[in-house]
Amino acid sequence: MTTVRFGSCDAERQWRPEGLAQLPAVRDRHAERLIQGMDELQAVLCGPEDVLLTHHRPDPAFGEVLRAAGFGGRQLQVPGDLAETVEQRLAAHGLPPEAQLTGARAEPYAVVPDTHAAVKQGGLEAELPALDAVRLVNSKTWSTRLDLPGAGRIVTSLDQLREAAQGPCVVKDPYGVSGQGNIVLDSPARLAMVERHLRRQQEQRQDRIELVVQPLFERQDDFAAHLTVGRGGAVVWHGVRQILNNGHSYRGSAAPSPELLSRLDRAGYRETAESVAAAAAAEGYTGPLSVDSMTTTAGELIPVLEVNARLSPALIAQRLGVRLRLVFVPVPAEGHYARLANALDEAGLLATASRPGVLPLAAGTLAPPRGWLFYAVTGAADDTEPEPDLGPVLERLV
Repeated sequence: MTTVRFGSCDAERQWRPEGLAQLPAVRDRHAERLIQGMDELQAVLCGPEDVLLTHHRPDPAFGEVLRAAGFGGRQLQVPGDLAETVEQRLAAHGLPPEAQLTGARAEPYAVVPDTHAAVKQGGLEAELPALDAVRLVNSKTWSTRLDLPGAGRIVTSLDQLREAAQGPCVVKDPYGVSGQGNIVLDSPARLAMVERHLRRQQEQRQDRIELVVQPLFERQDDFAAHLTVGRGGAVVWHGVRQILNNGHSYRGSAAPSPELLSRLDRAGYRETAESVAAAAAAEGYTGPLSVDSMTTTAGELIPVLEVNARLSPALIAQRLGVRLRLVFVPVPAEGHYARLANALDEAGLLATASRPGVLPLAAGTLAPPRGWLFYAVTGAADDTEPEPDLGPVLERLV
C-alpha cells in the first residue's frame, strides 16, 4: 500500500495549551522558516510508490539526489496559505490535485491538532492516537511524574520555583524542544529575571505557571532509546542512538559506543525505556516514541530527560542505520541544495546507490543567509571510521 508522509516538525508549539506562561526567549523567525523545511527529512523513509507532502515547493534537485541514492517516492507541496501548517492546509484543501492517493496509508511526523482532519479530508487511512494522549505524553510534566532518577520537580507557582531553585538547576518548559524553553539558573540574578518575566504574564494575561526544575547535571553522554508503541500496548524496541549536542541543541546522532551499551545493559536501561513506552500506551498513545537520556560525569544514569512521542531526526537515522549530522552553513542564495550536491559529486563525496558518502537530507533547511545542513554518512561499517571532510566543499560554496 502507498504511504503518504507529512507533518510539521514544530509539533511542540502546536501541543502547547493556551494560557500557559512561557520562559524568556528571543523569537527567531529565520529558524522557524528552517523548521518548516525539516519535513523533507521524511523523504528517506519513502518507498518507490510513496509520497511526501511538504510545506514548501520541493527543489527538483532534491528528488534527483534521493533517487540516485536509491530512495523512492515523490515530493509534492501541499496547496494553501504558507502561513498555515501542512496539517491545516490538508484539512482545508485536501491532497494536491496530482496526488491521486485516496485510500493510501497516512504516516504523520506527529499527531497535532489538525492531523485527524487532514487524514479524513485526504481520504487516507490511519489508526492515530487521540490528540489529548499525544499532548500528555509529550509533556515534560508527564515524564517527570514517572518519578525516575533525576526527574526533577514540577512547580506551579513563583513560590515553588524559588523553593526548587536553591542551587544550580535547569528550568524547563513542558513543551520546549532542542534547547528552546530551557534556562540554566546559576545565580540569583537569573532567577529574578525569570520571575519577573513570569509575573508579568500572570498580571497581564492571567497565564498559569507549569515548569519542571531539574538539577544541573554535568553531562557525559547524551543518548536516546527508540521504540514504537503498537495497538494493544505492544512495544517494539529499535535500539539506542548516541546524541551529539552542543549545550542543549541537537547536532546529530551516531551508533552508541560499546562502552556505553555495556553500561546501559548493566543498568537495565532497555527495561526502563520499555516501561516508559508501556506507560505511554496506558495513556492511549500509539506510534513512534523516543526517550532522551544521559549519563553524568559523576557516574549517574538519568534514564528520562524527556519523551518525544513523534518521529525525530535521530529515529530516522536509526531506521536507516546511518550517522546523521547537523551543521550550520552560510547560504549565499536560493538553489543552494543543487550547488551543494554538484560540489559533493565533483569531489567524489556524494552518496549514490553504488557509492557510499554524504547524502544531504533536506533542501528546505538551506535558506539564505544561513541554513541547517542535515546530512547522512552512508556506507560506514561502524562509527570508528573517519567521516568525509566537508570543509573544502563548503568553503567553495561561500
